[in-house]
Amino acid sequence: GGLARKATITDNIKSEGINPIIVDAGNLFFKNNKRTIGLNNDISQINAEVIVNSFNIIGCDAFSIGENDLSNGLDYLNSLKNDAKFPFISANIIDSKNLLSEELIFDPYIIIERDIRIGFIGLASIFSHSEVTVLDPLLSLSKIIDEVRGKSDLVVLLFNSSDADIMKLQNSSIDVDLIIRSKSKKRSSDGGKKRIPEYSLGDRGKYLFRLELSLYQSGVGITDITSQNNIIKNAQKRLDRMKKGNDEINLKEFYKDDKQTLNRILGYEKQLESAETKLKEANNTIEVSSYELDKNIVSKSDI
Repeated sequence: GGLARKATITDNIKSEGINPIIVDAGNLFFKNNKRTIGLNNDISQINAEVIVNSFNIIGCDAFSIGENDLSNGLDYLNSLKNDAKFPFISANIIDSKNLLSEELIFDPYIIIERDIRIGFIGLASIFSHSEVTVLDPLLSLSKIIDEVRGKSDLVVLLFNSSDADIMKLQNSSIDVDLIIRSKSKKRSSDGGKKRIPEYSLGDRGKYLFRLELSLYQSGVGITDITSQNNIIKNAQKRLDRMKKGNDEINLKEFYKDDKQTLNRILGYEKQLESAETKLKEANNTIEVSSYELDKNIVSKSDI
């Protein structure tokens, strides 16, 4: 049902005259990283093949390999790749037979052109597997980022990532514009407050994200306007609550003898000022909305 509803949503977006870029950050084909046996394995393989066929119809511009996608082995993943009409990418997964050469199994990135050039890099956190070796993700990323940046107006990382690796990346100086991640149970409401806007749908497959990008100046950071509007909304809500229904109250005067509350007021006002300034000065923006894949969305009949 989820795939058929995704197809309906993407068809509706295309009917608006939009040519969307559709990507997936990994763990697409299987629910876990262990090979199942017997009938369950047959069912899981049929499901994976249905997913490939469905994405061939829906369209997909880039798919980054995740840990779970290799649960039925490298040969089976390659068979899915052969049937797919969309690219599989990974910048740090190599065949364990080629450890000395460190030759990648898949292309590390793809450049997609619409009105701008967007570089999508595939990456995964280290995991154990009998047939492949996963190289250090941040080291692998640092080796190709300048190459991708030179070919792109925007660099997007499709990252099947642990929380620890996301934190390392956010604390690094690696020049990535956006992170779309899998391997997370949390569903993002926006791109967050960290250095690089970061988006995750969670692990239940019940949502589809729509990220609308406006890029006017290459090499300048991207402002997540959804995040900034959420900051304004939440800070204003807390300030209003402190007024206790009396909009005439001057909060700083009213709480001048309560240093703890006064500091909170000043903090909320600083958040408001900062968010409003970022929105006013933003050159490049991104806005996020989500679709719940529930029964209110009619399934596309041929999926």
